[in-house]
Amino acid sequence: MLVSKTIRTSLLCGLAFAALPLLVSARPKPDNFRPEKKTLQISDPSTVDGTTLAPGRYEVVIEGHKVTFEHNGETVATAPCDWKTGKYKSPYDSVTYSDSHAVQELQFEGTDQTLEIM
Repeated sequence: MLVSKTIRTSLLCGLAFAALPLLVSARPKPDNFRPEKKTLQISDPSTVDGTTLAPGRYEVVIEGHKVTFEHNGETVATAPCDWKTGKYKSPYDSVTYSDSHAVQELQFEGTDQTLEIM
């Protein structure tokens, strides 16, 4: 009886340990997350989701899967976005443009995360 109780306890502990990552990943996201803000210089006229951005300094606000470009305290463009992980950390802030000069990606200094604008 002692052997079967020990085996049963070991199995239950093993199952609990194996299920722990699932429980952690299934917890709800907090509602009080803070938006991420970055400052970015745009040097050429470009577009974000069909809105033209003039050259200048922009505050980029990322909230979940939405990015907002603010200039002089006013929201000038909003677009859907998503983070992706690169292989290397960016040595500086940069913007990747399409052939039609639409903003496609934002890279920020010191991080391997790239914000993809959709």
